[in-house]
Amino acid sequence: MSLLIFSIQNAFRKKAVMILAILGVAFGIALVTFLLSLVAGMENRAERTLGDLSNRIMVSGRDALFGGLFLGMGTTPIPLSYVETIKSIPHVEKAYPQVSAIMRPFQVEYNMPLYGYGDQYISTVAGLPHNKIIEGTAPENDKEIIIGASLQKYMKFINTPYEIGNVYQFIVPEKGQEKVLELKVVGVYQTGNEVLDSAFSGSEHLARDIGKIPDEKVSSINVTVDKIDNLESVAQSIRNDLSGKKPEVQVVLPNEVLNPVKDVLDIFGRFLIAVSVVAVVVGALTIMVVMLLSVINRMREFGILKALGWTPANIIFLVLVESLVLSMLGAALGVALGYAGLVLARELIALDFARITWQTAQYVCLAGILIGVVGGIYPALRAGSAVPARILRGA
Repeated sequence: MSLLIFSIQNAFRKKAVMILAILGVAFGIALVTFLLSLVAGMENRAERTLGDLSNRIMVSGRDALFGGLFLGMGTTPIPLSYVETIKSIPHVEKAYPQVSAIMRPFQVEYNMPLYGYGDQYISTVAGLPHNKIIEGTAPENDKEIIIGASLQKYMKFINTPYEIGNVYQFIVPEKGQEKVLELKVVGVYQTGNEVLDSAFSGSEHLARDIGKIPDEKVSSINVTVDKIDNLESVAQSIRNDLSGKKPEVQVVLPNEVLNPVKDVLDIFGRFLIAVSVVAVVVGALTIMVVMLLSVINRMREFGILKALGWTPANIIFLVLVESLVLSMLGAALGVALGYAGLVLARELIALDFARITWQTAQYVCLAGILIGVVGGIYPALRAGSAVPARILRGA
């Protein structure tokens, strides 16, 4: 125990060595913390969106963007009567229509989606934006809208914040021209589905008015199936029942569209993990070089200790403990720097999906221990090989 305490105290004796070792490890661990948190955040977002859409089927016009994944945007409207046809199919739990439109915020150069729902569906479908308000209230009339949490953060990032209670101007198409519409943002919603959370939502009548969609038409139909195992059979039944009807529809399982995207995210995640491994190796090399230089400068000290009765094992233990202590301090500083980097990223580049999990913390702690042990092995062996007679003779 006394040797352990002495070794820990000895790690702080050489100030320059201590600072260099801690900083070298800290920068590597900070990068590891940031990247692993980014990977964890991406996986969490992807799983949430896929989980929300796992038992759903999208029915929209044949010309809908991305297979109808964006809920009927940019598509020919389909008859509302299709809803009742779909509800009669076995294993269909719910089928509800959605009206989609596009509008352009006055200070932004591109269009954004607006999704509208009828009151009868808002009261029965728990996952709709109107039922997932995290701040403010749901719209009460055609002049009020709510904004998705992801879209709100993005708008803040581009220096066009949308705050609850304020009235904003939107540009909407009107008979080949454009008109300005004033709408009040009354709430913020978060469903966990990134498609919905990156849009505005309002009343069905407002969306119909903006998109010029008649009452007997809808942009898309969202179908919920009782079991995931029945997805394929229900989708095929919908295709069969709506076959030959005009306008033609496409029946899409969102997972089929999103899985390739998730595969790309997985590849990107593995790349970030590989970069993290490189950062760990760099950290280990840094502390090894610093400790090795320290050992070379302290060879006379080790020779004297051996002459006083210290064994090679004692000296190896001393250097390894010093390396491990400095590495763990560097890891602690690195986690703090990595977290600060995440906070800064959220503010500067709207990177709100990175998060530190317990699993990430465990990996970072293991990385700190690994760096300390691996980086200290060779310097410790070099110190343990000191020959007192030769060193003292050369003194």
